[in-house]
Amino acid sequence: MKQFKRLPLEVNNQGWKVHKVGETYSLIFNPKRGRSKRLPLAVHQAAHAEILAKVLDGHAKQGSMKLWRSFKGLWYAMLSVSMEVPDTEPVSGWIGVDRGQNNIAVASLPSGQPKFFKAGIVGFIRKRYAKLRKELGEAKRTKTIKKIESRERRIVTHINHIISKELVQFAKHYGFGLCFENLSGIRQTSKQRKKTKSKADKNRDFWPFYQLEQFTLYKAIREGVPTRNRPAPYTSKSCCKCGVLGNRNHHRFVCVNPRCGAKYNADWGASQTIGKWDGFACSLELKDGVLVMSSPVLGNGVYDSPPNSVSEQFPALAGEL
Repeated sequence: MKQFKRLPLEVNNQGWKVHKVGETYSLIFNPKRGRSKRLPLAVHQAAHAEILAKVLDGHAKQGSMKLWRSFKGLWYAMLSVSMEVPDTEPVSGWIGVDRGQNNIAVASLPSGQPKFFKAGIVGFIRKRYAKLRKELGEAKRTKTIKKIESRERRIVTHINHIISKELVQFAKHYGFGLCFENLSGIRQTSKQRKKTKSKADKNRDFWPFYQLEQFTLYKAIREGVPTRNRPAPYTSKSCCKCGVLGNRNHHRFVCVNPRCGAKYNADWGASQTIGKWDGFACSLELKDGVLVMSSPVLGNGVYDSPPNSVSEQFPALAGEL
């Protein structure tokens, strides 16, 4: 028997209206011509209540409305609105955001104050559901496998929503912008061992880095926080204090420059490098370089590389390198 995909009931902006009495919201729509229904509406988040308040005040323009029934029998109203967002203002500095598997995200102020988001919970969820899928696959329970895949995706999406919200609040509180590393094409360019790819908590293909960035971008636009991207190569392997490529061993980074010798958390150093990136544009390929300092010193550093404080403090040494 042929089955069809279930589609939600959709009405245009003229077919629905939000009404509020006290603290109770209700949704009025016309399922049939000449007839209207009023249903009580439970607001899921406080942010949604703010948007509904703008709709009632006329500061937000209504779009279409969709009614969707979940597998558990719960009805959801998906309302689309258009509203003005604040313009981004010039900022005095940028908060670098490094994403990875040791930490989902690490954000640090220009002064060095960090904010870590640990990845342990996501790794645990990946391993748990991978093991469960394997057991269900051996038992030939394909329908249950689809259900738990959807559940796993919702949990990880919820975690990304929480992290993105905290990143935007962190930047807005200190009055800085958010600077991300450009991870486009990382699945094709990054090398992984077969043993690593076989582990659910280690395989990079299972980590939604792009989703976290997109969630942060739209929340930043709504709050008026500016965002930008910078190249990703060598951000965690170059010293954030002098610009020389050093040695990274798991979580630790050690600078090989004898005049620097900095030691710190590698993810924190990467976030500092991303936030301080000078952004000069030229044809220099960082992937082919051995030392960031190996190119001619130009002002604060080489083109398209992190700022280089060694060239400022020790110009003679910079020329030797």
